[in-house]
Amino acid sequence: MKKTKKMLSFVLSMLLIVTMFPTMAFAKEEAKTWKFGELSLKAGDVLGKDTEIKNDAENREIRILSEKTNLDEKKDDKERIKTEKEAVIAAAASWNLKDLTEKAKKAPADYLLKKADSWNGSWIVTKIAETETKDAIEIQIRTYEYAAVTEIQGIPKEIPGTTALTGKAVPENADQKQITWEITDAGMTGAVLDGTNLKVTNAGTVKLLATIKDGKKTGVDFTQEFTVIVKAADYTKVTEALALIPEDMGRYTEESAAAVQKAKDAVKENLPSAEQETVNGYAAAIQTAVNALTLLGADYTEVDAVLAKVPGDLSIYTEESVEALNAVIASIDRTKTVEEQQAVDAYAEALENAIAALVRKPVPADYQGVEELLGKIPKDLSIYTEKSVKALNAAKEAIVWDLDDSRQEEVDQSAENLKAALDGLTLKPADYSSVDAALAKVSNDLSIYTEESIQPLQTAINSVESGKTILDQAEVDGWAAAIENALAGLQVRKADYSKVEEAIKKIPADLSLYTDASVKALEDAKNSVVTERPVTEQESVDGYAKKIEAAIAGLTYKDADYSKVDAAVKKIPNDLKKYTDESVKAVNDAKAAIVRGKNITEQKTVDGYAAALEKAIAGLKQKPMTAQNLPKITKGVNQSGMQGKELSFTADFEAKDLKKVLIDQKEIDAKNYVTAGKENTQVTLKAEYTKSLAEGKHTISIVSSKGQADTVFYLKKATKSPDTGDRTQVMLWVILLGVSAAAVVGAVVYRKREK
Repeated sequence: MKKTKKMLSFVLSMLLIVTMFPTMAFAKEEAKTWKFGELSLKAGDVLGKDTEIKNDAENREIRILSEKTNLDEKKDDKERIKTEKEAVIAAAASWNLKDLTEKAKKAPADYLLKKADSWNGSWIVTKIAETETKDAIEIQIRTYEYAAVTEIQGIPKEIPGTTALTGKAVPENADQKQITWEITDAGMTGAVLDGTNLKVTNAGTVKLLATIKDGKKTGVDFTQEFTVIVKAADYTKVTEALALIPEDMGRYTEESAAAVQKAKDAVKENLPSAEQETVNGYAAAIQTAVNALTLLGADYTEVDAVLAKVPGDLSIYTEESVEALNAVIASIDRTKTVEEQQAVDAYAEALENAIAALVRKPVPADYQGVEELLGKIPKDLSIYTEKSVKALNAAKEAIVWDLDDSRQEEVDQSAENLKAALDGLTLKPADYSSVDAALAKVSNDLSIYTEESIQPLQTAINSVESGKTILDQAEVDGWAAAIENALAGLQVRKADYSKVEEAIKKIPADLSLYTDASVKALEDAKNSVVTERPVTEQESVDGYAKKIEAAIAGLTYKDADYSKVDAAVKKIPNDLKKYTDESVKAVNDAKAAIVRGKNITEQKTVDGYAAALEKAIAGLKQKPMTAQNLPKITKGVNQSGMQGKELSFTADFEAKDLKKVLIDQKEIDAKNYVTAGKENTQVTLKAEYTKSLAEGKHTISIVSSKGQADTVFYLKKATKSPDTGDRTQVMLWVILLGVSAAAVVGAVVYRKREK
């Protein structure tokens, strides 16, 4: 019972000490605290974790409490501290929340400053007051809740062109609102960002990525993707304007036709709707150019020819008939276009009529018209048809000369008949045989030719006009020549090499795995490809692809390298009887497991055969000897050396017991080796002797009076090493020779003593 009381007393004492610890830890007489009136903090202030409050010289305390602390509860300080630990700052110089936070992490039970899930390293002041005892200032705070971004609004789904991105973060009280933009796919729009301005040059679709750094929470950005359609401008007016362009521009002046083409070429396709004014400008420019098209002038050749028929002296004609002629001449409009050719031809006809209506004053009949017409008879009538020439000759022969003006009508009739005959002269038709021959050469199927080369041919064919006369023969022949030239300029379309390219892509990157013959066949197939063949030879081009495909299918892997396997097989002892059955079986099994005929892709497997066989050979165990002291070789077993180099072997018997040395079961002369050692016998084959041995595997038997010790060794072909200046090995042999000489001398001395 006494022990229990003592224990209870101890616990209460400790509890009292623990509950008084905060006050003890910050003795008031050591504290330097704020003057309440000078404290600049207020409720609602946000304090970062590095916020620092400096103290004044007054002896007071600052207490930092969480929002959950109830300052209005009527409890004494000890009771409140006992139930809810608070952070009391008896400041020396300053304090900051970072220190308190670190302490709260390590001992959260002792502090009310606990880190919330969404805490961003800041605190918000909820209350500042003096304690009831006026001996401290208490600042009540809570963790600052982070307002995360949930959405970005205000970005249009469709824009007419270059637009400012004025997105807005939601909710409005989000902690982070600064939006940065990135174009993830500009499509065909040519979009670029200039700050927050999205600049576009064409219609289409733009994909954007908006990012608000730390938008979700500290260290986690908020992102949102947007797809914005750049609305296309309306090209209807442009299409309508283009439809107004005449099909036959050859009827217009070169300058006005060029203006139409320039307006047409200026049109840029797929502009955004913001550029609608520009697009409408294209239509207006085309319309203006079409309206300004100027027709070529009409042909006044016939008018001029008839004007040339007007008599030079009109004084012999009545005023009335002369005035009628002059009225016709004055009515001629020289500004008529090709579309008004009929009116121009009417001028010629009216002139002809006015000239014919000239009335001569009563005088001798005027034969001037007849004479003029006779003067107009072509000197070369061979170019006219026989019928028209015959009619002309008949009109000439019918002329009655020396009539007076009373019979002027007869003279005029003769003139008219003569004129009719002249007018009736019919030129022989032009020879179209060369044109027909050229047209006969035009293939019915022009699809094998390029569009660029077909166009000149089509133009040449379309230029041919029927009904030309012999006077136009040069023009007709020119049409034939143009067709022939266009035919000669036809360019056959190139064949499609896509199958060939696909076949070449199938060629393995590493051809070193395949036989030279199959690789050569593939290279030959590849090198046989003739590029730039015409489409008429498509079958041959496809043949290249088939040939390459066949060569790829015919690639044959090289045989695997069995040299390591063969080398391992050669290492199998000829006599396996002296080895245990188990170890011999392992060798035979490893040898039997070898599968020949593997290709290079299975080289690892083949090398595995060699490794397994080597391991089995190395694992051969000799059967137990009948005599326990049977000698054996302890050093130099299965060693490899070079022809012309010394080789040393050590047997575990005394040198005095040595009888002879056998190489490949044959005794060799003692001059071919030297011996050394005392308790163990070292036999060193001289360099001159190893030089005489063949390259490869050999056996050595060191025979003593107690039996013989055997092993194998291997010789490699000697190679000439460059003189590097390193004499270390030479010095080693010199030292070894000295030691050997000392050992021999010692052996001789020992034998003498034994004797």
